[in-house]
Amino acid sequence: MLNLMVAAAMFLVIHLVPSSPLRAWAVERIGAPAYMAAFGVVSLSILVWLVMAFGAAPVSSPLYVTGAPLRLLSAFVMLVAFILLAVGVTSPNPSMPGGEGVLERAEPWRGVFSITRHPVMWGIGLWALVHVLNRPDLSGLIFFGALALLSIGGAKIQENRKRTELGQAWSAFAARTSFVPFVALARGRAQFDLSDFSLWGVIGGGVVWAIVLSQHALIFGVSPLSF
Repeated sequence: MLNLMVAAAMFLVIHLVPSSPLRAWAVERIGAPAYMAAFGVVSLSILVWLVMAFGAAPVSSPLYVTGAPLRLLSAFVMLVAFILLAVGVTSPNPSMPGGEGVLERAEPWRGVFSITRHPVMWGIGLWALVHVLNRPDLSGLIFFGALALLSIGGAKIQENRKRTELGQAWSAFAARTSFVPFVALARGRAQFDLSDFSLWGVIGGGVVWAIVLSQHALIFGVSPLSF
């Protein structure tokens, strides 16, 4: 369990680098491409370590109670998560590196951004939170909790950096969207229009969801719809 805890801590710490002075220091000395490559290699290596540590960690006694209603609700939340992730990846995204030009387009807040301005990070975060709820042992809490914290907390840190870097352009985008999914829609700041969404993203997210749902027991040994 100690190995998993250390891996999770390192995974979180390494992702603080892009928002720290260390990033500017590294870019100044080795250049942006070399920094991105090095950061990618280190991040991937720690992620592999984290996954392997989770696989080797013992399954402890449940820390809280789950049940069939929660699993059924989780299945629908996972559909939202997969669609957010797929549509976010297939849509021009101002939150992504190099995506600043998206804010220069007319109404950049439409489409998936009417739900949240961080669809990719929230897609991963919702996936992780669902697994925190349905894997109630200590190793599951550490592993999926770290991924949820990184995704949602990292999106917030990224947002603060974008606000500083992009100024009024980001503020205008933020005023028509929301950090937490569906809040801007609920408050009337955004308008939902499915025709603005990436069709392939919606289809792809739904297909992946269906495959994962049907094959989860075969791949991971646990059915998400077991009653």
